[in-house]
Amino acid sequence: AAPAPIARAAPILPANAANPVRPGSWQELQAQALNPASSPREHRRANERTSRWLRMRCGSQAYALELLKVQEVVLPVPLLPLRGTPAAMLGIMNLRGQVVPVMDLGTHLGAGPAVDDANTRIVVLEENGETMGLRVSAVEDVANLTDSQIEPPDTARICQISNDLFRGVARISAQPMILLDATQLLN
Repeated sequence: AAPAPIARAAPILPANAANPVRPGSWQELQAQALNPASSPREHRRANERTSRWLRMRCGSQAYALELLKVQEVVLPVPLLPLRGTPAAMLGIMNLRGQVVPVMDLGTHLGAGPAVDDANTRIVVLEENGETMGLRVSAVEDVANLTDSQIEPPDTARICQISNDLFRGVARISAQPMILLDATQLLN
């Protein structure tokens, strides 16, 4: 048997030669195959982490807590006040047999206290066996944020924050949302 003739490198043609592809488009596809960074999805990072945040309000300011730290959201219940505590500490509540301290988030952050109305909620945080309730004006929804949507507090262009309670700033709508660190709130 005679050896098969050696094939020479031929230009790559589209599968349907009867209906050729525009040369500009074909060249763009070849360029994208050789250099994937030039593809239309170059702005999306494959390894970008997404986290879920519970959006809430204290007065007119929007805040968010990482959903992993939120145990539940409950309607306000009667609280037992504690003497000698800071003004932000409203008292303790009974949550299915568990004693949970409740603090007014607005007062704790230096804004006005949450007005007690139909939208007022208590957000119960839990981490490493520590539990705390935060009274807020309203709980809105859960937002998915990527790492690129979160500006750290030390580099935030929106506002400079030097407090350890803040993890960063995110802008989902027209108003910036301050991301709170649940671990620091529990401490």
